[in-house]
Parts: sequence; C-alpha cells; structure tokens
Amino acid sequence: MNKSKLTFSEIEELHRSGQLEDAKKAYLEILASHPDKADVLHRLALLFAEEGNLKESQYYLEQAIELKPDEPTLFLHLANVYKERELFSLAEQTLFNIIKSRPKFAAAYNNLGTVLYAQKKWDKAINAYQAAIDIQSNYVDAYYNLGLALIKTEKQDEAMNVFENLLLLSSQHPGARFQLACILMRQQKYKQAATHFSEIEKQYPFHAETQINLASSLLHLGRIQEAKQHYLKALEITPNDTQITFNLGVISAQLSEMNDVIKYYLQTVKLDNNHFAAHNNLAIAYLLLRDSQNALLHLREALRLEPHNEAIKHMINIITRAKDISSSPPEYIRSLFDSYADHYDAHMLQLLNYQGHRLLLNALEQVIKLPQHGWDILDLGCGTGLCGTLFKAYAKTLVGVDLSANMIEAAAQKNIYDDLIESDVLAFLEQNKMQYDLILAGDVLTYFGDLDAFFTDIECVLKSSGYFVFTAEITDVEYSMTASGRFAHAKKYLDDLLTKNHLNIVYYRNETLRMQNQQKVLGHVYVARKAC
Repeated sequence: MNKSKLTFSEIEELHRSGQLEDAKKAYLEILASHPDKADVLHRLALLFAEEGNLKESQYYLEQAIELKPDEPTLFLHLANVYKERELFSLAEQTLFNIIKSRPKFAAAYNNLGTVLYAQKKWDKAINAYQAAIDIQSNYVDAYYNLGLALIKTEKQDEAMNVFENLLLLSSQHPGARFQLACILMRQQKYKQAATHFSEIEKQYPFHAETQINLASSLLHLGRIQEAKQHYLKALEITPNDTQITFNLGVISAQLSEMNDVIKYYLQTVKLDNNHFAAHNNLAIAYLLLRDSQNALLHLREALRLEPHNEAIKHMINIITRAKDISSSPPEYIRSLFDSYADHYDAHMLQLLNYQGHRLLLNALEQVIKLPQHGWDILDLGCGTGLCGTLFKAYAKTLVGVDLSANMIEAAAQKNIYDDLIESDVLAFLEQNKMQYDLILAGDVLTYFGDLDAFFTDIECVLKSSGYFVFTAEITDVEYSMTASGRFAHAKKYLDDLLTKNHLNIVYYRNETLRMQNQQKVLGHVYVARKAC
C-alpha cells in the first residue's frame, strides 16, 4: 500500500495501532510537501516521544509551536519532553508561562506537579495538583497524582481520602484502588486490603503485584492455602521472581508440604545461586528428610556465601561426622518462625484450629485452683504469646523465651510479658539462674527428638512443688520425625524421663492438638509436678 496516499485520519489510526514506522514515514511524506502542517508536526513529535527519541520529539514540537504559538497543548507536551530529558528548569518555566497566560488551565498545574514530583519536591507538587483540582473538580489524573505525592510525604490518611474520592469519580480506576489497598496493607487492615486487591484481580488477573499483595494480605489473615494459590498465579506471570519462589518455599514449610519446600527453594537457587537463605533452608529441609548428601551440598553453598557463619560450619561438622539429627536445627526454627510471626496467630487458630494453649490451661485447672497473680511463670517457645495471654492472670512475673526475633517482637506488642528473651530454649535453660512455679511448653517438644537434656534442665529451673505443663505429638517408638519435619514422642519415653527427673505425673490426657491437612493431630497433654 502506498502510505503517501493515506488520509491524515488513516495515518493516525496506524499510529494508534502501533504501526509506528509506517505512520512515521507517512507523516514525513506529508511534511515534505507541506512543512507548515502544525498538527502533523505535533503527531510526529508524539510518535518520537513514544519511541524514546526525545530530541527529535522536542525539535518537532518547537516547529509546531512556531506555527501555533497560542496552542497550550503543544507547550504541555514540550514541558513533558523537557521533564523526561531532566531539563527541569525549562519544563517549569514553560509551564509557568502557560499558567501566566491561562491561569485557569488545570492541565498546566497538573503537569507542573509531575515536573516537581520528578524532582522529589513533594510539597510543591501537592500544591500544584491541588490547584488543578480546585480549577477542575473532576480531574481524575490530578487526584491520582495528588494521592501519590501524599504517600511520599507519609500522609497516608490524606492519601487514602484522595483515592477514595477518586473512586467516587471513577469507580473502575485500577491505580486508585491499588494504591488504596497498599495503604490499607501498611495500616495492617488486611481484610479490607484483600477485598480491594480481589476487585483489581477481576479486571487485571495478570497483574503480578496485585497477585503478590493479595497473597501477602491473605497470609496475614491466616488464609495460607489461598495465599499460596495467589503466589502461584504471580509465579505464572513472573516465573523468574526469586522472592515469589522463596515465599512459596516458606509457605510450604509452614504447611508441612516438604516436597513443595524442596521444589520452590530449588527453583530459587536455580534462578539465583547466590541466594543464601534458600540454600540454608534447602539444607535444613533435606536434613529433616534425612538426605544428608543434598543437605551437605547446600550447606557448602551457604558457607561459600557466608564463609564466617559458625552455625553453618557446625551443621557441616555434624553431617560429616555422621551424627543423627536428634533435634530441629536452631537455624531452621529461627528461619521458619521469623517468616511466620506476622500471621502466626491467624494461621494457628483459624486454619489449624490449634488448641494446645487451651488444653494446657484446662489441664492445670483440673489439678489445682490457680492463684491470681501468684506464680513466677516461664513460657518456653512463647511465640506470639498464645499461652502467655491465657496464663497472664495467674502470673506474678511472666517470662517468655523464643528463638525467633520476629516472634518476640509480636509477643511484645501484646504487653503481657515482664521479660522476653530471644534464645534457643535449651541454651536459656542451661544458663538461667532463676526458678519458676510454672513452666509452659506448648508445641515446643515437637522441635526436639532426644529430650534427655531438656527434662534435666526443666528440673533444675522448676521450684519444689512447681508445675511443668506441656504437649507433645504421639508415636510408638521413643521419638521419631514425622513427614512434616516435626518430632513425635512415645508416652513411655516421656513418662520415664519425668520419673528420672523427679517430676510426678498429676494429669495426662490424649487430645487433638490441631489439624494438619484436614487430619487431626493427636498429642499428649501432661501436667507434672516436681517432688518436694
């Protein structure tokens, strides 16, 4: 087809449809015979801007302005080209000239705002956007830009109001809804955030950030399986995103889906062989599956990345000496629960229907009338404070111990503990010089196989006639590792350890501790009392 015979409207259609080279040739052919066509110069300038050829775009805009010096849109586009070329002074001056001649031209104020925003002059940008809105109350772009600038100045509530007003003007505005949802996430209003992200997903199911943020919101709500599905959708959109693959590994660990744990961490290190956390977590996962060869491979990769990491050296030493794993490595516990802390309560209570903390309180109430604020209580593996919350009323002092810094931080926010200590529980018990009336260990023994040292230490830190209450998962042998990488223990094994350490069993029941993959997880519930 001879493009020179096309009408201007037909050339514009070529331009709109993305056939830029054909459109460019046609525009230039018109200008060859009619160089004073300002509208053609203008369209050609916009085409060059789309291609990123800003110098050519500036040249043709300046040509068009010579022909039509009273056309404000040409100046707006020229100022935008100046901005993209980081010629900010020229851009500002161009816009100020428009505003001086046309003080009610809202678009000039909005564009001035974008120039100021590009220079991180947030407050001045806010004033410019607000001026545009004062002139044109339904100016959608100015509202959106104003909201973004307010976020930059950390005025989240004001930004939220702006985006809410924008949605009243344009109910399907995806940017406004997305930014509003992000603010709600930052304010920890995850249910509302998830609702907005879900609405965006209906319109834009292939927007990766929406899928990721929706997954994160659901994770905070304890809807961990749904969160995983949205991370998987995000992975389909951006298959080379290591943060997504790593998060899927973490979630799979929390769901005790060990095959997926291995799968997603392997995917992460395939994409980035220098991803320390993925190598470290892979090594631990292989250890829990008793695959020492692969565990050693990834531990050595982790040591390559952190050559002075003593914990990694220690784990390599254990494996190369062919010692069996008799407890979950502290690095595994720390990594798992650091990533778990912000949605631990929701996940445990809603998805897993965890009952361990309530079972411990009920068991102790069957044995003794609990004294109001009468006991020094130690909460081992305190996590976010599920046990501590229930037992606070009976504590003269309440001390929590946990290996995860993030769990400690979450527990601190509940303001129930007199002291919170970030430590491995065995290390704490061995170094502790205090004694307690009551020691709690809810869902703690699952991270230890051999409990001999643990029970010996419990006796040392428990006062005479003090109580030790704990839960443990059930197996027929002394102790064994389950498919989820947790340890289960036989009743006879636990009974013998209690007897050996002068701890008398005053209460025992077999109870459902929680759900796992829609199956009941049965466990021991003990109350033991130290002999006088």
